Amino acid sequence: MFYQEKFVGVCVIKSYQIRHIQVNPGLVLSPMSGVTTRPFRRLIKELNPGAVGLVVSEFVSVEGMTRGSQRTMEMMKFSEEERPYCVQIFGYDVDRMRDAALMVQDIGADLVDINCGCPAPKVVKRGGGCELMRQPDHLQQIIREVKSAISIPLTIKIRAGWDEGSRNALEIAKMAEGEGVEALAIHGRTRSQLYRGEADWDLVQEIADRVSIPVLGSGDVVCRQSAEARLKGKVAGLFIGRASMMNPFVFTEILNDQPSRLKGNHSLMLDVLFRYIELLREDFQESSCGGKFKQLASQMCRGAPWRKQLLQLNALKDHEALLNAVREGRWRPAAIQVEETDTTDVSCDMFST
Repeated sequence: MFYQEKFVGVCVIKSYQIRHIQVNPGLVLSPMSGVTTRPFRRLIKELNPGAVGLVVSEFVSVEGMTRGSQRTMEMMKFSEEERPYCVQIFGYDVDRMRDAALMVQDIGADLVDINCGCPAPKVVKRGGGCELMRQPDHLQQIIREVKSAISIPLTIKIRAGWDEGSRNALEIAKMAEGEGVEALAIHGRTRSQLYRGEADWDLVQEIADRVSIPVLGSGDVVCRQSAEARLKGKVAGLFIGRASMMNPFVFTEILNDQPSRLKGNHSLMLDVLFRYIELLREDFQESSCGGKFKQLASQMCRGAPWRKQLLQLNALKDHEALLNAVREGRWRPAAIQVEETDTTDVSCDMFST
């Protein structure tokens, strides 16, 4: 059996195995475009010791990788404390997908994952992401080529299908298993749903019953209660994405059945934000940190009286000044004067596959 169970409270939290790699517990930080950079992954690992079984990079373009883009290559960087570590790649060209997977292996990642679920128009219009589910023969060719080229485990992440008329996740899962894919994650929404409505966890459980490789579920896991409701039957584990931005402690709280530590705890919010600033500065130039900082602050600090003002700032030094004023009891609405700064790099795609 590829998974083991351990009882924590009344919830069965499973660990699972991909070849020699033990994912324990079976709680995975899901790939999110522009979000799951090394600073964010390190933050989540630090805040949830022993509660994150696997971290996945933001999805990385095989076009950029195989064309030698320095920025793209830096997206794959990782720290040893992040292991086990998976790089997710996306693209359409068979040869580039194979070559990119080899590059992932060469940097020392533990696994490579193919993105077959991203719904973003800028991805699918180029043949990547969920578009691959509409071309199963082409996807099979990609998987076959990648699998034959690498020695590390290959996994994929898919959706329920393109739309309600083409829910082919089970067929894709069976094909992938037959081609040697060693685990797969399923987001229980179609591409046309994006993130609307509820994820179909009956489908996740059905596929887990019908294949023999580990099946992970994704979609709407935000707390202990939602995890309990979804971690049933042969489902091996859970992918957690957007909830980790709203509550970076969510992995520990799910594993240990703890109430939310952040709710109303502004002092803890400040601690997290200051640590994130430190981690961002270790990896990025100051000019590109502000937008990444705001991605987390906008989600995590809901309800904080200083949130709106914090998000109006663009430079990391101004964010830091406001947070210091809050911590020292000097903060008043609109009390911090800031310089005019460039507002680029403040958007977040927030596309977790």
